[in-house]
Amino acid sequence: MTEIMASGVRGFYRGSDIIDERRIDPAYGAVDAYELMAPIIDTDKAMHWLMDLVESKGARFVTETITRDLVDLEDSLRARFDADAIVNCTGLQGEVLAGDDTVYPIRGGLIRVINDGTDFPKVDAALTITADAAGSANEIVFLVPRNDNILLIGGIAEPHEWELNLTLESPIIRRMRERCEKFLPGLKDARVDPHYPFAQGLRPFRGKNVRVERELRRTGSRIVHSYGQGGAGWSLSFGCAQDVVMLVEEALSGAPARPMAETTNDWKIPKIERRRW
Repeated sequence: MTEIMASGVRGFYRGSDIIDERRIDPAYGAVDAYELMAPIIDTDKAMHWLMDLVESKGARFVTETITRDLVDLEDSLRARFDADAIVNCTGLQGEVLAGDDTVYPIRGGLIRVINDGTDFPKVDAALTITADAAGSANEIVFLVPRNDNILLIGGIAEPHEWELNLTLESPIIRRMRERCEKFLPGLKDARVDPHYPFAQGLRPFRGKNVRVERELRRTGSRIVHSYGQGGAGWSLSFGCAQDVVMLVEEALSGAPARPMAETTNDWKIPKIERRRW
């Protein structure tokens, strides 16, 4: 919180009066709060927008499965598609396509409820409480308006769970909803979205943090990797994309590949600010 305050982010305010204003149950145990302004993305619409944008620039979409290391397939793939370079942003498949045995999933699930003010006072701000206050590092209170009429109820984090077999009746999902209802009692009357009641997925993490890096195992390779963003894909997307462009241009120029820690971005704030992403 102190770092957020020092950053000058818009709309920062700290005060326990936020607890009453947001209708949080005092019995839950929250005693202090702060808020700030941040963008909220309707990721479903954003994905459609991005796909349309890419297609409008002349991209051709091909869907198929690759089950081998890209290093072994680079020449054949580049020849087949007449490609100057290959960008690997396949998330969890980085384990196979990049030969990265540190890649692992963290499974998550979110309940989608109608947030139009009919069944409970409309939630118009994201609400969360830290893991230690909620009692578990893997089960927290996470309430986020997705768009004008949908509220996401979460959240959970299950490392190394590969199966997408959760339902609204799964014990961990039932606990998740009960925890959020205790935090914000109005949610007891919430109706799930009949068209899309429950979302689940696997967040692509890796043991050595995010990887935005050229392929190092083959001299002269024009493969650029961008994966391991975990649950922060949207937050990191602009910066990672800009660095991918930089690395592709570097590869096309014939410059030798360098480990990520030696590249010019090195994840330093001043560099990011200069790029104004």
